[in-house]
Amino acid sequence: MSSLQWHILGGNNKHNIGANSGLCIYEYEDENGEKCRKVLLFDAGVLQGDKTRPEYPELAQADTVIADYARFLYKADDPAHKPDLPIDSIFLTHNHPDHSGALPLLILMGYKLPKIYATPYTARRFQQDLSNAGIDPSEWPKIYTIAPGRDIAEGPVGVKAFWVSHSTPQSVGFFIDTPEGTILHTGDFKMDASVLWGPAFDAAQFRSVVTKPVDLLLLDSTGADKEHPAVTEHDMREALHDVIAENPGKRIVVAVMSGYEENLASVASVAAAEKRALWIAGAAHEQSLAALRDTGLTLSDQLGVKVDVRILGAGRAARELAGKPPQDSVVVVTGSQGHANAALTRAAEGRHNALSLDPAKDVIVFCAPSMPGQIGQRNKLLATLRGKGFTVLTNKELPLYAPSHARLPEIIEMVKLADPKHVLPMHGSRPLRKLCGDAVEKMGRKVVRADNGDVIKVSRRTAKSAEPETKGRAPMTGLKTLQGTSWNDRYYIAISAPQKESAVKGKQPANANKKSLKRVFKGD
Repeated sequence: MSSLQWHILGGNNKHNIGANSGLCIYEYEDENGEKCRKVLLFDAGVLQGDKTRPEYPELAQADTVIADYARFLYKADDPAHKPDLPIDSIFLTHNHPDHSGALPLLILMGYKLPKIYATPYTARRFQQDLSNAGIDPSEWPKIYTIAPGRDIAEGPVGVKAFWVSHSTPQSVGFFIDTPEGTILHTGDFKMDASVLWGPAFDAAQFRSVVTKPVDLLLLDSTGADKEHPAVTEHDMREALHDVIAENPGKRIVVAVMSGYEENLASVASVAAAEKRALWIAGAAHEQSLAALRDTGLTLSDQLGVKVDVRILGAGRAARELAGKPPQDSVVVVTGSQGHANAALTRAAEGRHNALSLDPAKDVIVFCAPSMPGQIGQRNKLLATLRGKGFTVLTNKELPLYAPSHARLPEIIEMVKLADPKHVLPMHGSRPLRKLCGDAVEKMGRKVVRADNGDVIKVSRRTAKSAEPETKGRAPMTGLKTLQGTSWNDRYYIAISAPQKESAVKGKQPANANKKSLKRVFKGD
């Protein structure tokens, strides 16, 4: 006897998007009749804390929320600890924090991670995240780079990746093939063929990987509320050319979100075509470009044109930028969401050590979305800039932002391509997942509606091959920052839900130190 299950650990949230994580469990008997199990984790992300709409009331004060992995991971310093369902391997779809951000935190909490599979760029970004968190390389898990189309064998379970277009390079979905049934995980995707880093989603490559009937499709639902065609990267590039044409003699300062390397590449392409130098201001963008170089990718090689890329810093670089005619430069900055220490926010407030803004010379362009939970601080930044007389453009005025996720027409296209027996809407709030499910049902498809904590049974032998079996409220862990603001000096308290609300008010132990407690503290 064998069984195939998908456990929703996070991502199918009530209100917001994040903490995406799912567990594929295949149980079977080997040739000797021994009971065996393969446990594969797909993504382990973070959910940004939200005081107004927390996932659970007792986590209202948490900065970050992750799924609870206590049942699935060994303790690094406790050989006697044995998890109920130890994870054999972790597969990452891409490098965004809502899909991989929990992993450094789990190491800091004292867990030992199993081997990880990821594309080269995702793997390099993950290594940067581990280093940023101050984790010694001796504690890093083994990381194996993968190539889409090649089979990864985990016992009788075969896993193949396929390319998907997204806002970050080398993003993939996964096709999971077992003797009991198949699961297709789209990851975060869109159908935009004009992405520059890519590789872009390709229907032929997709069909070469998905060679068997799909019993359960795990479907990205983030854009299910948008029925209009999505803005593409090509559209964004054309809009930037228009901005330059309509503002002759002006320097263009472009706010791009960290982790949105495709948007950055589009800005670089426009800068090169307009014969302008591309200046980079912000550590997050610098790290992205470094990771791309480390994996054999550069903007000039990828775009096929010479891109004059310069890193902006205090001193000589700042003087050089300030001395150039405004029409010679495009400056890419962090700070599209108004974070206090990001480059654009500091420049707007006159406290950046290398970037000085002038409303007579600069046009400020936001090539970024407005993220839930950060709208207030973003609006404050916009008001500050406009109050000082700057021309500020957002995607309300022009198609200046190419979304990361498929809109409803692309979601429907994916369902047609995959031709699944059942569809499970994923990666979205309840309203978004409902809209996705309703649209899929109108196509005549069977929809599985499930939340965090639900277990989906998958089988190709029955008509009802995927039914949710509710296991109650999904356990989650909230992290509250007690001190520190930079990557490697934060101290946290960790609170598990469900618990009493007072648990979030735990204290840092008097004997706390970075080495012994690894910067994470358990609430009592």
